[in-house]
Amino acid sequence: MKKENSSIGNKFKLALQNQNKKNLIFAEKLYKEILQIEPNHLESICYLATIFAQTKRTNLAKNFFLKAIEINPDNPRINNNLGNIFLQLGENHKALKYFEKSIKLKPNYADAYLNLGLAFKSLGKYEQATSFFEKAIKVQPEYIRSYNILGKTLKELGKYNKALKCYEESIKINPNNIMIIFGILDLLTSIQFSNLTANNSRSIKNLILFLLKNNNIDHSQIFNNAKLLIFIDTSEKELEDIVNSGSLLLDNKIIKKLLKEEFFHLMLQKTFIIDKFLEKLVTKIRKEILFLLDKRKNYLSEYYDFIISLAEQCFLNEYVFFQTEEEIKKISNLEKKILNDKKINEIETAILGSYIPLKISEIIKNKLLNYKSKNFLFNDMIDMQIKEPLKEVELQNSIKSIRDISDDVSKKVKQQYETNPYPRWRFANQALTSNFLFYLNNDIKPNNVEFNNKFLNPNVLIAGCGTGQQLINAIGYHNSNIFAVDLSLTSLAYAKRKIEETSYKNIEFMQGDILDLNNLNRKFDVIECVGVLHHMKNPLEGLKVLLDLLAPHGFLKLGLYSDIARQHIVKIREFIKKKKFKNTSEDIRNCRDQITKQNEDPLLHKVINNFDFYSTSGTRDLIFHVQEHRFTIPEISQILKNFNLEFLGFTLRPIVKENYFQLFPDDKSNLSLENWSQFEVDNPEIFKGMYQFWVKKI
Repeated sequence: MKKENSSIGNKFKLALQNQNKKNLIFAEKLYKEILQIEPNHLESICYLATIFAQTKRTNLAKNFFLKAIEINPDNPRINNNLGNIFLQLGENHKALKYFEKSIKLKPNYADAYLNLGLAFKSLGKYEQATSFFEKAIKVQPEYIRSYNILGKTLKELGKYNKALKCYEESIKINPNNIMIIFGILDLLTSIQFSNLTANNSRSIKNLILFLLKNNNIDHSQIFNNAKLLIFIDTSEKELEDIVNSGSLLLDNKIIKKLLKEEFFHLMLQKTFIIDKFLEKLVTKIRKEILFLLDKRKNYLSEYYDFIISLAEQCFLNEYVFFQTEEEIKKISNLEKKILNDKKINEIETAILGSYIPLKISEIIKNKLLNYKSKNFLFNDMIDMQIKEPLKEVELQNSIKSIRDISDDVSKKVKQQYETNPYPRWRFANQALTSNFLFYLNNDIKPNNVEFNNKFLNPNVLIAGCGTGQQLINAIGYHNSNIFAVDLSLTSLAYAKRKIEETSYKNIEFMQGDILDLNNLNRKFDVIECVGVLHHMKNPLEGLKVLLDLLAPHGFLKLGLYSDIARQHIVKIREFIKKKKFKNTSEDIRNCRDQITKQNEDPLLHKVINNFDFYSTSGTRDLIFHVQEHRFTIPEISQILKNFNLEFLGFTLRPIVKENYFQLFPDDKSNLSLENWSQFEVDNPEIFKGMYQFWVKKI
């Protein structure tokens, strides 16, 4: 008997170790073996139930926790866990019963108070929910999860000022908690600043500054609200008068203050300037700085950090800002001076780096490669403009090719992305690891796919991974092995460098055409091909190849351009053709300049609000692409029928799906493509990025 107990103890210890390491299949097997020997082994029953809950087998989890309750009805943790299961099943009143019993058994149980709040929230009783979240914090003042959920709930109630204070308190406890960071990001991207009181502007700005200093988020998400705080005490009219005046901007008190603000510097360093007015302002200041260099060099030293930040912005956007002929001549002379100077002048170098990439000159590159400044920002600029591109060149040698690309259109597309890898990005939202099916169900809500064991260790193909931004999401698929393919070796090297920064190992990069992927002789559980097929000569040929690679149980995500949403792009392409703009960096700059200056055609002007308009690679991809197909929802519906595919749902913001459901309440899973087609006709901008949706084989 002792030997048997010892065996169970060792097996339980091993199971727990594997569960903690997320080796759930092996842990589940061990718990089941224990229960065959000792059917009432309480810990094994509870932990096995937890695995069922983690893997969304909720009914199994319920049955095992009910068995645990029979064995030990007065255990507060088991009561709390069973309440959680009923909450997931939507049986909120049963959940309340178990949470309340858990608290009765353990009055200071913060988890149970939090869950009780969640149960009341599910019942639509937000005020009661909030009181229990606050109780959880009172019981356990450093319980970060409670702050996060309370902050979200207050936001949903429209109590934005209280939500702000909640997040400010949570930062004091743990400024590095990713859920709190995402909670603040959600709050500051979801609300209009008009909903906040004026005396909170400093608090708001501090929270945005906190996000700007964090490198685990996509800073472009906060740009639109951040820009409203740049000139919080100055009217739009006053600003326009300043910029349009003939006086020196650098002598203006408002502009001087702006150029010394860390808040503005970080915006320049980390995200594109996605604003017509700010671009005009920054472009004018850049020109002033260039022409003051000979006359008032010492005067410029007080703007040193701004000049470096500007050089980082210009490198990030690939020098998309318009340049006059006199600026081009002036910068050419500056480049010659820096080439000939023995010593490095940091201000001159940063000004040069705001017009042309420093890596462009071998001599300047070699001068700066081992140079160390006392200024952190200058060293960061050297990393960005010289060391990182060199790293990408080195990484190109480590990336294999499937075979030489032979398709004529694929060759042209490849060349475009070799010249301008797309998209350019510096930071992205940190991936939160979870089972792939959790991500899928979140994408296709309110539709839902049942959990199965085939996605515990999925093989994932990202067909057309570009510069790797899409890969950041995919590495969140727990225990996944990712195969990333793209036409462009330059883009792949960019992607590989960025992924290496995350220390993630399970990605294999390969250069190749989707048309040649059949040579892999592999099957994938998940395939993502977003923004790729519509750039092929025959998109359906590419789709056929992908479906040949998809396992029978697998899921495919597609992203295709909407014909309705891109009518302004069609108009701009006609404008480009008429004006005879070529697909070069200089012509892209000149074309953008003309588009921003004309106000006669609102359809033409509409592109200015597009994120991609604010970088060279983005503009090239958006309006200068060598190949583009556009689709309608009826066409997509027919394609799915022809390929025997089941539509699982669009990936869209919750508010869009809520609006759709109000119009089509009978379509509870949001799966009627006929309805969606009508919805798009009435709301032509909902797919302005592209249609993104999941399918599976029937």
